[in-house]
Amino acid sequence: MRIGSVRYSATRRRAKASKQADASVLINIHDFIGNKTGLLGMTRMGKSNTAKIIIARTFAVSERQRAAGGSPIGQLIFDPQGEYANPNTQDGTEIAAIGERHVRIYKFGADGTQPHVRPLGVNFFDPAQIEAVQGLIADKLRSDGSAGYVNDFAATEFTDVPRDYGKTIRAQRGRLILYAALLRADFEVPEYNAGTNYAYSVLISMKVELRTEVINRLSRDPFRKAGKSFAILAQDVRPVVDTVIALREEGNEEAAGFCDDIRWQSTEPIYTGQTGASGKVRGWRNLIDLKDFHNPDTKRDPADEIYEDLTDGRIVIVDLHVGTPAIVRALSETITRQLLNRQTKVFTSGAEPPAIQVMLEEAHNLFSNDRYKDDSDVWVKLAKEASKLRLGMTYATQEVSGVAHQVKANTANWVVAHLNNTKEVQELSRFYDFAAFAPAIIAAEDRGYVRLKTLSSPYIVPVQIDKYDVDLVNEARKAAGDPLLPPMAPQP
Repeated sequence: MRIGSVRYSATRRRAKASKQADASVLINIHDFIGNKTGLLGMTRMGKSNTAKIIIARTFAVSERQRAAGGSPIGQLIFDPQGEYANPNTQDGTEIAAIGERHVRIYKFGADGTQPHVRPLGVNFFDPAQIEAVQGLIADKLRSDGSAGYVNDFAATEFTDVPRDYGKTIRAQRGRLILYAALLRADFEVPEYNAGTNYAYSVLISMKVELRTEVINRLSRDPFRKAGKSFAILAQDVRPVVDTVIALREEGNEEAAGFCDDIRWQSTEPIYTGQTGASGKVRGWRNLIDLKDFHNPDTKRDPADEIYEDLTDGRIVIVDLHVGTPAIVRALSETITRQLLNRQTKVFTSGAEPPAIQVMLEEAHNLFSNDRYKDDSDVWVKLAKEASKLRLGMTYATQEVSGVAHQVKANTANWVVAHLNNTKEVQELSRFYDFAAFAPAIIAAEDRGYVRLKTLSSPYIVPVQIDKYDVDLVNEARKAAGDPLLPPMAPQP
């Protein structure tokens, strides 16, 4: 497929005079699928434009594979500037124009009126979304210190276990005090329990002796019978938790037994702001920064929805241009962690994971040399495990030297635009024969003028990349069997 035309220098006078200014450069799009691709160059030099071309063409290949009975290719785009989800003056169109059936946009503030635009956010009070909630809280707590309770909180399970009533009731107790911490941090409570018309409440199992003590202390009964368990309304959660802790401190054996589990013990410092090991901690105050993630109307963890969209062969754009850096970072990591976990489960089951492409901006912040030493870092795991999990990765950066050598050494495709200093070009010159192009890379500042090295090509080719436009959108729509869009109006 064409990606642009040969361009030997900044000036194109001789090429035009010889009528060779539009000599096509063709690429095999399969070079990019399942492999690492580096988009390197200064800001506004055309990296995103190149990414859009690759995305549209990958979608076209995916739809042709689907039509032939093969498996489609999902694409996940983290969009910190909103340039993939929204039209801009340069392109006059956007990735989303490929079609609402094929493109899902996840963004903060989505109200559900557009079927292809989904809300970003997690219902922190929904037990079905507890894994996502636990991951977000654990990441936030780690950023504030490495107290032992944080590691315990991150490692334990807060989900119900089918056919294991003992583990389920302990999970309920852990969620009870966790929801108490959320209430203390003033998180908005859902009006109803998920999927019901019942006023929001928390399920708990508690022996009659302890319930009686709590009722006597509160001078009222906060427990409502709900099958084998009891339901506690939101306004009663903190009073019940406070009473149980007070009874335990007074030596009540039933209360001590109720709290004697790692789920409760690792969460109590979050609620109380105190830990026996180191005294006071920020605890629930850390949760305040996570309130922008909370959407009491969200029915499912968006990371699960995103993965299902990807396995269906859709393009998923996570629009992160609204949100603080901390929120953007935490949410991106949560989605990526879920992606890795789901692909790993398929891989370890003996099946072949679905093919998925991931697009990342600001790669120097994700794959720095220091971070690459941490095997638990989600981005490092993505870089190291992508190939075996059938995850292709396209990363963009203006700092070649800021990306760990191991990532660059495993990069199959290189798209190099203008770089403005010798340090970055010297780092680039360690790969293939980019040293031969070093003077031109520094001197030529034309947008879209790149040096291209792909997996199946033995040579670096200087290329003027085509503009992403309606024609490319229509190429993708045609592959999906959708009607074409009208051509763009001429620009004044």
